[in-house]
Amino acid sequence: MEVRYPGAEMSAVQMVVPPVQPDEGGCFRFSQEKKKKLRRDQLDSLENSFLEEKKLDPERKMKLASELGLQPRQVAIWFQNRRARWKVKQLERLYDALKVEFDVVSREKQKLQEEVMRLKAIVMNEAIRKQVSTGHPEASGDKSVAATSTATMHTSSKGQGTSKQHHHHHHSKVDEYNYPLSSPYWAAPPSYHRK
Repeated sequence: MEVRYPGAEMSAVQMVVPPVQPDEGGCFRFSQEKKKKLRRDQLDSLENSFLEEKKLDPERKMKLASELGLQPRQVAIWFQNRRARWKVKQLERLYDALKVEFDVVSREKQKLQEEVMRLKAIVMNEAIRKQVSTGHPEASGDKSVAATSTATMHTSSKGQGTSKQHHHHHHSKVDEYNYPLSSPYWAAPPSYHRK
């Protein structure tokens, strides 16, 4: 059994509710007016006015509405929408400019990191060369020389009447130059301290 409600037989056309739009004071009222599309000459005038001044004061709004045969609210909404599109374009331009700058800085950073690695390799090679050329026992692997030099140092320290033993160590200065590259930029050039 089919249940019928009162008014169910009304056609879809009869049930259409007119559009609701806010008026000048922001109150919503039923509007029978269909949204009118702006003519080309109206759009051109609004665009020219916008290019002269992005903000729309009340006096200018009323003047434009009167000249173009539009409602003041139509002029205000057009300016609001146009300003929003203009801001988006400004942000896009700013983004593009910043992207170009970022790419330049990134390339410079990469070059500097490569230069740091090249300089580290030079320092490392120089330290190894000095170690080998001075004939340190650790570099040559000659254990008898190491034993002789240790015995000589031990004897000479006894001759001086001190009870402390002196240990002779060879330190490489290469680690002083091994600064981490985790930071993208140095606030100031790194300082190298010698011990």
